[in-house]
Amino acid sequence: MRFYAVGLNHECTSLKRTESFALDAEDQEALYSNLSLSDDAEVVVLSTCNRTEAYLYGGKADVRQVEALLGQAAGEPWPAETAFRGQDEAAVRHLLQVTSGLRSVVLGERQVFAQVKTAYERAVDAGAVHSVMHRLLHTAFRTAKRVSSETTLDRGAASVSTAAVEMAREDLEAHAGPSSLSEADVALIGAGKMGRLALEALADEAPQSVTIVNRSPDRAREVAASYGGTAQAWGHRHDAVAAADLALVATDAPDPVLSPASLPAPDDGSTLLVDVAMPRNVDPAVADHPGYRVYDLDDLQAWTEDVRERRAAAVPEAESICEELLEDFVTWFFHQQALQPAIQAIRSTFETIREQEVDRHAHRTDMDREEVDRLTQSIMQKLLAVPIVRLKNVDPESIDFAQGIELLHALFAPSEDEPPGRSLPEDSDAARPTLGDAPSQCPYLTHDPAPESDETREVEQALRMSEAMPASEREESPSESSAG
Repeated sequence: MRFYAVGLNHECTSLKRTESFALDAEDQEALYSNLSLSDDAEVVVLSTCNRTEAYLYGGKADVRQVEALLGQAAGEPWPAETAFRGQDEAAVRHLLQVTSGLRSVVLGERQVFAQVKTAYERAVDAGAVHSVMHRLLHTAFRTAKRVSSETTLDRGAASVSTAAVEMAREDLEAHAGPSSLSEADVALIGAGKMGRLALEALADEAPQSVTIVNRSPDRAREVAASYGGTAQAWGHRHDAVAAADLALVATDAPDPVLSPASLPAPDDGSTLLVDVAMPRNVDPAVADHPGYRVYDLDDLQAWTEDVRERRAAAVPEAESICEELLEDFVTWFFHQQALQPAIQAIRSTFETIREQEVDRHAHRTDMDREEVDRLTQSIMQKLLAVPIVRLKNVDPESIDFAQGIELLHALFAPSEDEPPGRSLPEDSDAARPTLGDAPSQCPYLTHDPAPESDETREVEQALRMSEAMPASEREESPSESSAG
């Protein structure tokens, strides 16, 4: 089928190795601009904190070129000996599972869906995606949505940072004080990686206020500016905790940075402390200090382990959904491949007729030949747009599909007994039949198409594309080759 997935990820190499091949937005734009793929090749490049991968439809030469460009961006040769490479169904399956969270470090994590979507949009903007990869990526998005809605794969917090936020939410709802995180004053003690992850997990909750305390004042101000908070000096950390409804503690200190002797009574009578550091940053004796409730990594690990077990139980069902949509995509792909000769025959026949009629009648108008060509090509494309979209939406199992394609090809392909350039006979007015009242709709339609159906949207898109697209590009139109 000519599908490939290549890349580095946490399953095949170390995080450090993957990080060395990470691509930011500017790197990806440069990679796309340097691509020189074969005519029908398409590619989407994905780079996250745990993977740098490319998904291709094309040939082996295209794969080698993408790998070389990935290495060029990293400043070193592509490590083919350790890199992942999947082909055809394995490549498609990999993309569906990645998008659904089945291949993530944290099983079922949701962020990867948005990352794949951003990668797809960037590839579209770069002109690296056409009909086949359009269809494949939208299949991946449908797969992820079904996995999310039909299984428990992404239910609950399975990382320390998200677990800290979910435990805090439940605790605040159960105790006096703010009824939700959106009403809480939050303090972050430590602005390192774990602290930033906790802030990212909090972002959707939009807390009332966020105070950042860090040993480095510049770092505190930088993180505060990024998350809409305020910075406070390290020496005031105990006061910042006492003023907060929720305090997240995540420093690299080898010893506790919060002690009961230095903590004043909470301003509002109660403060929740969540210590996500290792070793612990909160003196265990703080839990006995009036007004303070403390969770540490032991509590968080117990929480996340339960979630991981529930998520693991959902894997077979999630994989089954991936296999179902993989089969749908492969069926669609071979369906399109089978249709191409018939569609080409239809287009060729219509184009021959158009050229013959333009040659015969061009002298009857003041329009120059170029204008006449544009006009007649536009008419031809509009006439063909709807039937071709409907043809591509025929269920191959609903009819004798192979026989139907052969019939279409026979109807429109030039006959071996006739020269391809032969004109159709002239129609005379006398030979034209008298038409009665036209039916309100095609008598062969068994239903009215739904106004918002996928097919209706595809027809509308095909008509728009046929009107706007230059003739030289029409064969590459996604609307003529795929259903989104």
